[in-house]
Amino acid sequence: MNSLGRHILAEFYECDPAMLNDPAATERAMNEAAEVSGATIVQSVFHMFSPYGVSGVVVVAESHLAVHTWPEYGFAAVDYFTCGEVDVGAAIRWLEERFGAGRVTSREIERGALGVFGQGPGSGERAGVLAGPGNGEETR
Repeated sequence: MNSLGRHILAEFYECDPAMLNDPAATERAMNEAAEVSGATIVQSVFHMFSPYGVSGVVVVAESHLAVHTWPEYGFAAVDYFTCGEVDVGAAIRWLEERFGAGRVTSREIERGALGVFGQGPGSGERAGVLAGPGNGEETR
């Protein structure tokens, strides 16, 4: 099946809480992850929540890389949506190291699937839910 892009959902467990609660360090790690993956950075925006937690997005020419952290649980959720040729695995490995993650899971979802039920984008047809548990899921 052809698609317009792919969306990787990665979950980082057992991370360094101080790292996940530092907006500047998190932004730096996310921008570096985009760079090591070969993406072209357009802009990044990050926000510190009170009392803790960081959310942010790195807009790349190929789409986006976003993060939401829960330092109190040592957890970070990262989404990497790309419609271009980037090495998403390199970005995930980079973040695993920077976040100090003890465990990482990820799954990939095709976005903008072409040819679903004989329809393409903009057809107005609803194809239903295309992804679920086990759809491209990977654990390290």
